[in-house]
Amino acid sequence: MSEHWRPVVGHEGRYKVSDLGRVRSVDRIDSRGNRAWGRVLAPDVTASGHLRVALCVDGKARRHFVHRLVLAAFVGPRPDGMEACHNDGDPKNNVVGNLRWDTKSANARDRRRHGTDEHARKTHCPQKHPYDPSNTYYSAQGYRRCRICLLAGHKAKRDQARLEKVA
Repeated sequence: MSEHWRPVVGHEGRYKVSDLGRVRSVDRIDSRGNRAWGRVLAPDVTASGHLRVALCVDGKARRHFVHRLVLAAFVGPRPDGMEACHNDGDPKNNVVGNLRWDTKSANARDRRRHGTDEHARKTHCPQKHPYDPSNTYYSAQGYRRCRICLLAGHKAKRDQARLEKVA
């Protein structure tokens, strides 16, 4: 399988991105007239595991997520309201076949499906009540709530309304 390179959108003539998720600078002539050889850039890893590279324009570096660069170059510009999604849930796998533009809610569903959603892994609510079948309420949007806490909140609101009515 050969690697295909395309110009990074907005940085044409300076950087290229590959369909395997690598970013490189292109060969160029520097300000002194010397040939500067292009090289593959070493990405840094964010706390969430995504890869970023620093791209320079006029001496100023700006960090860009690799998955967004790959999608912009090989799929097209980001549609309004869409996010870059990893099909396998691995934020370091930036192969073009593993990426897609999709909605924020689809990305959240993917995280739950892949087991990478920090909230889906929780077994108890903040008040330490268990998330078990008898104590868990699921909203229409797919969010879960503790039934004990939900009922306590409703009771507190009713009691507050009664106090305001008396006063």
